[in-house]
Amino acid sequence: MESKILQSVVEITKQRNLDSMESSLVATLAELLPVSYISILKSIKENGVPCAEEVACLTIDHQQSDPYCWNVDSNIVQTDSHFDDCMKESRTISYQQANGLTRHLFPISEDSQTIGALVIDSEADLSHNISLIEGFAKVYENYMIVFNESERDKLTGLFNRRTFDYKLSKLFKSQRFRSQQCETSSSSEERRHIDSNDTAWLIITDIDHFKRVNDTYGHVYGDEVILTISQIMKACFRNSDLLFRIGGEEFVILLCPAPQDVAESLIARFLKTVESHLFSDIGTVTVSAGYAQITEKDYPPAVLERADKALYYAKEHGRNCSYHYETLVEHGEIAKPKKSGSVDLF
Repeated sequence: MESKILQSVVEITKQRNLDSMESSLVATLAELLPVSYISILKSIKENGVPCAEEVACLTIDHQQSDPYCWNVDSNIVQTDSHFDDCMKESRTISYQQANGLTRHLFPISEDSQTIGALVIDSEADLSHNISLIEGFAKVYENYMIVFNESERDKLTGLFNRRTFDYKLSKLFKSQRFRSQQCETSSSSEERRHIDSNDTAWLIITDIDHFKRVNDTYGHVYGDEVILTISQIMKACFRNSDLLFRIGGEEFVILLCPAPQDVAESLIARFLKTVESHLFSDIGTVTVSAGYAQITEKDYPPAVLERADKALYYAKEHGRNCSYHYETLVEHGEIAKPKKSGSVDLF
């Protein structure tokens, strides 16, 4: 058993990003313990309401030939008093559920603040394994600090360009999985539901006339503008959306699957909020945005190029506005890309 635990720690610490680390931790505990469900819940607020984001979620059914079922999407879930107590008291909590399973909540902390919990459901008595699980949770906490330093922009706290490439690739895989679900679903109603929410979006936005801000007021004020806009971005988009700073004044948002009107509404709210903010000494600034759909047939450079073309169009047509690439092509405002084989040539 000890050698198996040691090997598990070795496998966990091989991971090179936080997502992989979380999946490895959950998979390791599922192999070591008689459990039926494991996930990591991170405390967030959705529209001002306290809730939690469920990440690295694994359900185990040993009656099936393939017992492991991963949930590939992050879900927003309502919390209960047990989770709240775990967060407030930063201690392990165990309780019996209505389905007969015992749920264990192990607090996860960052910078001495409890930010979530490792959740484990089991029919078996895990009292002899509590110290082991808490030890794995501590390993996760330590590596979370390291990964956050390497994956995030130091000024804004948003994800950096290196992380963007990984997250975009992961989103493409999720899109393909969702498309396969739609194709294999036996329910026509379920197929319509999946298909109607199947579009993810890539948004590129940057600050209008930012060079003028730096040249006139200096880089300290420029950094203040960048930091404030990143905070506005966090407030305007959803917790499930991924936010990146990929250049000096350039940002990218990976919008989780949503209908087009929802995407347009979120972008419009962001632009309006930025425009309404009054910066000391500087006054007001604006941002422009271009966005494009992400489908399972896409590949990263192509969708990034499409969103960038829409952003360029916004810059050329007044700034402080946003444009949808596919709509621009449909209306003849941007030339439709020529195709050679399966690769778009721009």
